[in-house]
Order: sequence, then structure tokens, then C-alpha cells
Amino acid sequence: MSEVKVKANGLRNELKEIRKSIDKLTNAIIKIHIAQTNKHNESNNNDTCCNDDELFEYKRNKPEKI
Repeated sequence: MSEVKVKANGLRNELKEIRKSIDKLTNAIIKIHIAQTNKHNESNNNDTCCNDDELFEYKRNKPEKI
């Protein structure tokens, strides 16, 4: 019986470590997503348009650089 408890405790501890690792990875992915979203929003804010429709028209009709 004690062998089973040792194995169960070992597995339980391994699962805890796996959960901690998953939490760290999830937080890292969320931070990356937020950073990319902020970068995307900053690049859109550099345009002179006020809303999505105007931004679409502006980008569609934007004169080509020579």
C-alpha cells in the first residue's frame, strides 16, 4: 500500500509542476498577444483617419509612393 501512495504523491507533485508550467506559458502567450495588439493599435493610430471605415478608404485609396 505505501508504494501506491508514494507513486500517487509523486504523480500529484508532477501534475502540480505541469500546471505551474502551463500557467507560466499561458501568461507568456497572453503578454505576447497584448504586446502585438498594442503594436498593431499604435500603427493604426499613426494614420490620420478617425474610424474603421475611413481607415479602410484611406488605405485603399492611398497614393503609391514613388
